[in-house]
Amino acid sequence: MEETTYSLITIVNKEAVYKDFLDSLNTQTGVKYELITINNEHNQYSSARTAYNEAARRARGEYLIFLHPDIRFLASNSLARICDYIKEINDFGLVGIAGSPKELVKNERIILTNIIHGSNRETVPNSQKVTGPTEVQTLDEAFFIMKKSFWEKFPFPNKEGWHLYAVEQCLIANLNGYSNYVVPANIWHTSDGKSEDYRYTLQVRKLVREYRPYVDNINTTVKRWRTRGLYANLYSLAYLMKMYLKYLLNK
Repeated sequence: MEETTYSLITIVNKEAVYKDFLDSLNTQTGVKYELITINNEHNQYSSARTAYNEAARRARGEYLIFLHPDIRFLASNSLARICDYIKEINDFGLVGIAGSPKELVKNERIILTNIIHGSNRETVPNSQKVTGPTEVQTLDEAFFIMKKSFWEKFPFPNKEGWHLYAVEQCLIANLNGYSNYVVPANIWHTSDGKSEDYRYTLQVRKLVREYRPYVDNINTTVKRWRTRGLYANLYSLAYLMKMYLKYLLNK
């Protein structure tokens, strides 16, 4: 059997969304891949990390591409171009299509990405485009890539929840001497990127405590999170309270 170079891994929560994803994926040319789907329509999994680890163990590809089913490809070579970029990088921890650099300008959040998002296909707010592989601290979860050999060394940690798993993998990569990159992508992320809720912030606070000894800041596509000092704790606590209140009002 001919070896598969890329393993595409996605979690299915809604069949209609997945069908549209599959229609888009079937337009892609020039890439040899297998597709591994994880059915979670009945909330069989309590953690994205657990689901992804299970799929990664089954994957036959040299590269593991984790992507949400609300990703749409805007040209027949969109996936192939991303794969071409990752071959240009000698070694890496993770590669994705949206991320935030370690060094910020005026301490403001920066999103490096070429994608569009939302139902109106808009440019991502506060984003800057890239023209080639560009180093970042962390990546967005919607679409990211690891070599299977990297995953075998550093599988997703055994944690509950559905947020920050790519962010944490990027931090793990940095701490072990790897760099992470954003590459140009002709992609539409149909979500508006506002799916985080108070549970997201709870996981942020756990991540901050865990990685405080190693990094001053965790820069994500959502916010910049300081890890040290009273301000860092009060800021994330206030954000948690705001998100929880929003959750209660929307119930």
